[in-house]
Amino acid sequence: MPHNSLYDIMYITQPTRNIMTILGIWPSINRDKTLCEKVYKFLLIAVFYTLLSCNLIPGFIYWMTQGDTRTRIQMIPFLIYDAMTIIQYVMFVFRDNQIGQCLKHVQEDWDNILNADVRNMMSKFARIAKRLVTVCATFMFTGAIVFRTILPLSQGDIITEQNVTIRPLACPSYLIFIDVQVTPIYEIFFTIQFVSGLITASIATGACGLTAIFVIHASGQMRILRDLMTSLVEEQKEYEVNKKLADIVEHQVRVRGFLRMVHHTLQEVFLMEMMVNTITLCIIMYFIIIEWQSNNTPGVCVYMLCVGNIVLHLFMYCYTGEQLTEQAEKVATVTCELEWYRLPDKKARCVVLLMMMSNIPIKISAGNLFDLSFKTFGDAIKTAGAYFNMLRKVID
Repeated sequence: MPHNSLYDIMYITQPTRNIMTILGIWPSINRDKTLCEKVYKFLLIAVFYTLLSCNLIPGFIYWMTQGDTRTRIQMIPFLIYDAMTIIQYVMFVFRDNQIGQCLKHVQEDWDNILNADVRNMMSKFARIAKRLVTVCATFMFTGAIVFRTILPLSQGDIITEQNVTIRPLACPSYLIFIDVQVTPIYEIFFTIQFVSGLITASIATGACGLTAIFVIHASGQMRILRDLMTSLVEEQKEYEVNKKLADIVEHQVRVRGFLRMVHHTLQEVFLMEMMVNTITLCIIMYFIIIEWQSNNTPGVCVYMLCVGNIVLHLFMYCYTGEQLTEQAEKVATVTCELEWYRLPDKKARCVVLLMMMSNIPIKISAGNLFDLSFKTFGDAIKTAGAYFNMLRKVID
């Protein structure tokens, strides 16, 4: 059927593509970049990397040299999340070609659509991925804006015993030769932290978007594979059976190769997201209790929003992995339920090979340490809760 695969790939990648293009890390799929585009991309990356570094380095210096225990603990989520963002940003820059290859693979799958039913099935999974990215972006940007503006402003100015007024920042900062509390340095740092918060949210959304696009697309391809296997026994003519067997094997090998490529490209991103979000969730839950005891209602609301944001972020990664695993298990079940006796004798033997290949587990893991699944999501929440209790007892 006639269709425009370029329109399809533009549609399913729209939110992620827009965000990563602004960041200068969206790969070119169908053509090489011109010299002007390369220079523009380099300048974008340099500017954003400088903003992230100007946000992280003063905060790290403050954490090392200033502040009490509570302030240092309060800064940990901020610092590790910013550090993770910088690492992810660098990874996206240097893995531009690998990400482009994954996107090229997705586009080729849309090019190879044979009928309207397959296109409708792929569109269904593409809409799921797009909705996941939209929800993630909404929560990430809302959380970043609230955390970087409302939380510090709600605290008000702090007057020390030495009668020194300290204007709060989202993350306390310290520079050896520069006083960050004087005007206009304070306003500059406040703006830098706000902008870097938007950049952080953008990079996190981009990582989530790539995961949704690739893994949900692979889930859709597994769903199509099920239909191909089901239709195998509907044809009795040998040449039809041969063609369908070839299509099934080619499709299965192609999906597995794509998932290996995705896993190799993004497994470190998955690992950092799971670990950093779990640690951050633990510490933020502790400070919800602290702000509650201090009757700081705005602070409690902001931290609650952050908790919801983190839980949702963890859930989305685990949801995509669970969908892939579920579709792979259904493929394995279909191979076991095939009415192989309806096939010619020699062709029925090929079903054994399909069963063997289909029963090899297909999963996406975080750094080869644990799989992305609902079980992992539950384990992350339980781990955060356990360390939250330990932190509360140690500090109190």
